Amino acid sequence: MGVLPRVLKADFLKMKGTIFFWIHMAMPIIGIVLFLSYYSFSKVDSISKVPVYIQALSMAFPLLISVVCSFVVEQESLAGNFTELLSTEYGKRKAFISKVCLLLICGFCSTILAVFGFAAGFHFLLGQNELPLSFYFEISFVLFGCQIFMYLFHLFLNFRFSKGASIGVGIMESLLAALMLTGMGEVIWKYIPCAWGMRLSNSFFIYKLNPDLFHALPVDTQMGVVMCICSTIIVLVMSLIWFSFYEGRKEM
Repeated sequence: MGVLPRVLKADFLKMKGTIFFWIHMAMPIIGIVLFLSYYSFSKVDSISKVPVYIQALSMAFPLLISVVCSFVVEQESLAGNFTELLSTEYGKRKAFISKVCLLLICGFCSTILAVFGFAAGFHFLLGQNELPLSFYFEISFVLFGCQIFMYLFHLFLNFRFSKGASIGVGIMESLLAALMLTGMGEVIWKYIPCAWGMRLSNSFFIYKLNPDLFHALPVDTQMGVVMCICSTIIVLVMSLIWFSFYEGRKEM
């Protein structure tokens, strides 16, 4: 087994005794139950219910990401103020990559649970689903792909500052994501990372219903995709460079 898989396995074991994994399972289930309960008597047409649910997931992501990132970093902080992490023989970069992989694997599984769990309930329990299974699979990738930047950003906030700073920013980002769905965000949403998931998944839904429009994507949507991909790559590279010189967090 290579170094990175071993480090990743160790990180999974560190989280075993915490509520880290329970958050990734419980929050999607709670959201599914709440929305399916409401949709069981809502008079809104069924095709319009799906994007509303996806938008709600997008709004919840920043706050939830800030919480789970704080769990991962606090585990290291409690271990002698990152002493164990910084003194590893396999290097700090591999340690950081392992943390990122841990969060992304669990986050993706949680997203799949949230989307497919909703799809199953919407189809089998309510009998209102009008979309193919492939749509839910694709929207899961779109929604999660837009959040990778947020994981990297909140890891930085937790390592550099504290979980309080990360969660505080996460709350503001969730509120800002909601605002970006209004007319206020029409122009600037592509420059706001917390709005990417909501806006791009919404665009994907619209064009999925009208496949012919995929060849005429609005300039804003195209720019949003480019901004999301390029910013995520840049932040990943910068994070790896920054963490190579990381010496711990000064506690106030």
